[in-house]
Amino acid sequence: MSTKTAIERVATNFPVSVGANAIAAFGATVTPLAAFVPFLVQSLASSRQAKRVETMLADLDSIIQAHTVQIEALADDQYKLISEAISAAFYTIDVLKLEFLKNAVVVAIERPDIPLAAADSLSRALRDISSDEAAFIVNNFKFVKVVIDSEIAMDDPNRSDHLIVRPGTINESIVSGLISLGLLYTKSSSWDAQLYEWSPLVAKLIVLLSKPN
Repeated sequence: MSTKTAIERVATNFPVSVGANAIAAFGATVTPLAAFVPFLVQSLASSRQAKRVETMLADLDSIIQAHTVQIEALADDQYKLISEAISAAFYTIDVLKLEFLKNAVVVAIERPDIPLAAADSLSRALRDISSDEAAFIVNNFKFVKVVIDSEIAMDDPNRSDHLIVRPGTINESIVSGLISLGLLYTKSSSWDAQLYEWSPLVAKLIVLLSKPN
């Protein structure tokens, strides 16, 4: 049986369309990773993108083969999250985003409690979040609230648990993106500023994005 035919047989469990470039990313043999790809795009955006995805898929295939016991015991939520994280790789040229997605796959395999009852929401977040937004939440989750304000002093001792974001900065754009993703939302306000708080989903998302030990 040819490599193409074998991959297509795996892919028929999903609404897929197999393209030559995507098949090439799997190499000469069918691997366990193929079972986690819900669809393969007709073509990759560029040779650079193809190489990046190929490298990620090779890494993930090694990871999956090293977790044979866990793979056989995957719950539905784990399977969904792993599949969605892998498919999201075909839609980014960002190396850091690819690293985040790879981390998510490893964590989802090793930590079945993370995707439990939140696989749909986490999958959407992984698909849509940018690498800058992902790095922002990882670096700033220690703050209880986020405030966009031009007047509050950055070192105000009364707001030591607040992240102060200046209007017109890159961080403001990142915060706006996180709001649109539902990862930051308005829960309270003060007399001089609008306060944003982290969605409960963010704690799980950070675990997925962080490099496993």
